[in-house]
Amino acid sequence: MALDPEELVTLTDHGSMKLRAAVSRAMTLPPKERKRTTIVREGEPAILHFEQIKNLAARWNERLAPVD
Repeated sequence: MALDPEELVTLTDHGSMKLRAAVSRAMTLPPKERKRTTIVREGEPAILHFEQIKNLAARWNERLAPVD
């Protein structure tokens, strides 16, 4: 799943923002709210549920990790 971090999406109950910001915000929500969170986007997949958001955050963090 190759997604553009700059894509404009909607984070449920939080409004429109770039995908990177939506993923970041979703990961900082309280656990109960986090599990209900979805990101709605124009492309496929149109809806990202929390497991997909969590996997995307982990992939992006992996790429940003400093190399020794």
